Amino acid sequence: MKVILTSDIMSKDKRQLNSLNGFVDKIHEYVDDINCLYIPSNPYRQFLTNTISSHHKRAFEKSGFTVKSWDVFSLFQKNILNKLISNANLIILAGGHVPTQNKFFHDIRLKQYIKDYKGLVIGISAGSMNSATKVYAQPEKLGEAKSPHYDRFLEGLAITDITVLPHYKDIKDERLDNQRIMEDVTLPDSYGRKFYAIEDGAYIVPNENKIYGNCYVIKDGKVKKICNTGQSVNLRGDY
Repeated sequence: MKVILTSDIMSKDKRQLNSLNGFVDKIHEYVDDINCLYIPSNPYRQFLTNTISSHHKRAFEKSGFTVKSWDVFSLFQKNILNKLISNANLIILAGGHVPTQNKFFHDIRLKQYIKDYKGLVIGISAGSMNSATKVYAQPEKLGEAKSPHYDRFLEGLAITDITVLPHYKDIKDERLDNQRIMEDVTLPDSYGRKFYAIEDGAYIVPNENKIYGNCYVIKDGKVKKICNTGQSVNLRGDY
């Protein structure tokens, strides 16, 4: 299995794929003619999923890919998920609310079915986060940061051991429940752990051991920038 972990696959004008840091070329290295299985974050928001998915499909086409099939997974297909996976050469794990998607993935037993998949997986935001063995579900909704019942550490798909925090530029100064999301929540949670925070346009390819674009390592309460736009670095460096 090949895996690409991203924050957002779209260009700023939302009309095509983001070509920053060679992202489009990287996908072309793995697939050109696409049979896609698009797996959402929330199966009960089908209209929203279909709308976003159609934009993503169009972006692939405008970026030089031939889309032979594009199947948006729904709960009605739960019993044929294994067949859908075997027919795909690209699986997209959509963005959304991390715990909601995580529960959905467990409900459809995606971890079991995807483990022997041989094609390309692209994670988008929450999809990248839930790809990990151990997911860090950074609080994002009101009440989550202060709730003693909100579980920040979840069991993921285990298709990578990389813990990703997407949209770093956008979230690093956010506040939630009267707390600074980074300084008061995530940095304390990083002791004994390592999070890879990526900005939109950056991506990580675990099977190549590479990071492309703006990326920061958050570890033991500290933040260190390890890669810049237009650059690539080894994923498992001494950070």
